[in-house]
Amino acid sequence: MVKKLNWSALYIFGLFMVGLIMITWTIKSAVSLPVQVDNTFFETKKEIDDKFNLMAESNTKFTQKYDIEFVYNADKVAPLDLSEMFLAQRVVEEKGQHRNFLKVGANNLAVVIKDKEGNVVSQNVSIHAMVTIASNNTNDIDLTNFEFVEDKFVSNFEVPRVANWNVNGIVTVGEDKGYFFIKTNSK
Repeated sequence: MVKKLNWSALYIFGLFMVGLIMITWTIKSAVSLPVQVDNTFFETKKEIDDKFNLMAESNTKFTQKYDIEFVYNADKVAPLDLSEMFLAQRVVEEKGQHRNFLKVGANNLAVVIKDKEGNVVSQNVSIHAMVTIASNNTNDIDLTNFEFVEDKFVSNFEVPRVANWNVNGIVTVGEDKGYFFIKTNSK
């Protein structure tokens, strides 16, 4: 008497093997991809999430003491603001107020800080900014080279290519900190 082959057991075993191979392939693919670390405000996303409310409160206190504006390439002005963190880059492209702030090649960022009486603040100021492509960190431009020239802090930098860019950073005056973030593009 010939025994019949039990196809259902073989089918279940085959499904199990296909699943095991897919899991192994997924893990191998994920491990081989490079990890892009987002350094918005020079901290991890978790640290930013944990203290975002403190950052917003810090901005409120900062703007109560100082008037600040960020001037890109001598003609595009942006305020101290964090609201664009929550916008998709596509929204900025379609109706953003900070479109085309950067250009391929030489750029500059000037930061003008005044107290509420209109006096230029030049002492005890630290500015740390980052210009980065929204999707990766291979073209991060770290701006710590601000020089005080003609009543403003100025930093010059090169944008290597046309892309969507984020500009973020921290302005410290004494113990007060202000955080800024804009989404823009280069042309």
